[in-house]
Amino acid sequence: MMENLQQLADELAIRALADKFSDAANRKDGEMFQTLWAEDGVWRIGAPVNQEFMGKAGMGESLERMLGLWDFFVQLTTSGVILIEGQTAYARFYVQEIARAKEGGKGNFNLSMYEDELIKKDSKWYFKQRIYHTIYQDAPEIRGQLIEVPVLPTNIRERTFN
Repeated sequence: MMENLQQLADELAIRALADKFSDAANRKDGEMFQTLWAEDGVWRIGAPVNQEFMGKAGMGESLERMLGLWDFFVQLTTSGVILIEGQTAYARFYVQEIARAKEGGKGNFNLSMYEDELIKKDSKWYFKQRIYHTIYQDAPEIRGQLIEVPVLPTNIRERTFN
């Protein structure tokens, strides 16, 4: 019974980590993004981008630089599967993304998959390796009105919900 509860707690924590990844990316919050990674973390983005980022220290800056090219960027994490083996886990999460370039207003729409390796350290899960695979990509014209999202505290507990 206790083992099943721990399995469930670990799975929920890993799902929350994937959600925090999308939240940090959507808000271009490099500081929060960096906290999601193991010290020797690796983030690989496959075709057509083909970039690799290594080490926790530079992850936040890499995210901000890359997403700084977009007028807006929204990533939605959808379904996923998780396999936990002790202090290591493997997962696949599917994501949908939409963005618009700052220059020229060209749009971007992706359906993609993340292939993850995670590690648990001090009772907390971190991304050790996250590989992004594009399944479908389109460049539609996105001409709609951009309405800025308010800047929210990084720590959601600081937020007051009325």
